[in-house]
Amino acid sequence: MAAVRAIQMAGVRLASEEPAEVDLWVLVPTLGLVGLGVAMGYSASIPTAAAHSGSVVSHLLRECAYVAVGLVGMVLAARASMERLRKRASLLLALAAGLLVLVFFVPARNGAHSWIWIPGTPISFQPSELAKLVLVIVAARYFVHFPQGLPDRRAAFPPFAVMLAVAGLIAVEPDMGTAAVTATAMMVYFHIAGAKLRHVCAVGSIAAIPAAAMVLKHPYQLQRILDFFRGKEVELAGGYQTMRSLIALGSGGVTGCGYCGSIEKYFYLPAATTDSILAVVGEELGMVMTWAVLAMLGVLVWRAMQIAGRAPDRFSGLVAAGVACLIGVQSLLNIAVVTGSLPPTGVPLPFVSYGGSSLLFSMIGVGLILNVSRRSRALPQGQEPA
Repeated sequence: MAAVRAIQMAGVRLASEEPAEVDLWVLVPTLGLVGLGVAMGYSASIPTAAAHSGSVVSHLLRECAYVAVGLVGMVLAARASMERLRKRASLLLALAAGLLVLVFFVPARNGAHSWIWIPGTPISFQPSELAKLVLVIVAARYFVHFPQGLPDRRAAFPPFAVMLAVAGLIAVEPDMGTAAVTATAMMVYFHIAGAKLRHVCAVGSIAAIPAAAMVLKHPYQLQRILDFFRGKEVELAGGYQTMRSLIALGSGGVTGCGYCGSIEKYFYLPAATTDSILAVVGEELGMVMTWAVLAMLGVLVWRAMQIAGRAPDRFSGLVAAGVACLIGVQSLLNIAVVTGSLPPTGVPLPFVSYGGSSLLFSMIGVGLILNVSRRSRALPQGQEPA
């Protein structure tokens, strides 16, 4: 009852005679994934937190703070004016591009210029996460003018050029994982929005050339790819992360070894709280919960696409579809890495992996989906979406 009263105080109508404003097919999987992320992040962080800070709850407290900020962002996005968002798309793009350039004037962290630090605090911000969401909004505003799809190469040039510029800035940080997610998700999104498949394939082929150059420029990235194809020959070298992920998943069996019972998180499994969090889920909670995570992500993407199809206007529908592409592609890439289907890319699992910027903008994206859903339900009965 307390939870129901809290939702009612937030302005959500739950009376049986009125349609609910919150789409539970979106909200429940999101909160389920976030809650699981908090629980598993705490478990996976125990060894490193105890070793570095002396407190095993330091990670948990930071993650709870991130979740609180994310919930505020989600609520604000769910109540925002989509028309104002459309009008401010260019301003948002300028802001995102400016921040992507600004990171190169900030000292590198772990060899990458990916974060902007707030002076005097331990808080950092990753502009690439903002840029992904801004690309969705900017592209939606462009594609809204082509309801029948992009007619030719000239019309296709602007959105692909902007996407390649943003992905390029992210790649040279260097952050090839986020750049790959951005480019792949956007190309899927552009095709859904109306870009011809041959244009998508052509841009993908062209983008592969600078991507290959970036890999060759950074030997460790090339080594990851080579080690992935060499398999067991390099289990103790570049294939180490893949090997430990598979050991964790296999050790969990069907029901897992129990919450907080992971062995691999004790400095065997790299990036246990971020890139490899699904492996810890599989080890501690088993195949059952691993498939539950996949199901929640699948339901969220499926429902977002449904909402996009019945949106009250084309811009809103494209925004919902774009967010679904971002979540879906990033989830697939992370899962593929953890299961040994792709080389390590450094891509977090949406909502579950530890990380303030990723969680914040993922939840803002869900807020936009809820916004579109609420507005589509507000259409008079019998009225078709625009």
